[in-house]
Amino acid sequence: KRGHDLIARNIADLMVAGCEITDQQVQAWIGKHYAYICQFWKPNRIAYKSLALTYVMDPAFKATYEAYETGLAQFIQKAINIWADANLDDSTVTKEN
Repeated sequence: KRGHDLIARNIADLMVAGCEITDQQVQAWIGKHYAYICQFWKPNRIAYKSLALTYVMDPAFKATYEAYETGLAQFIQKAINIWADANLDDSTVTKEN
């Protein structure tokens, strides 16, 4: 939980500061988000972007991110799409042991 909180808080701070989703700092924190997710599951590009979509579509996920800042769920979702397209491919998803 602490790792996720650190990531979400930093991305929220960058969003509030006016950074764009393509900003190098935002994208670096999305990379940390992906690394955090990979502790549990290693998604490919499509799966990671699908996870990000749940952040705006699922009320529980959305509430988690919106608790940091209004609009954060959509900001992270869009930033993940950029990061995933630049850093991941569509190879088979592997489950971490």
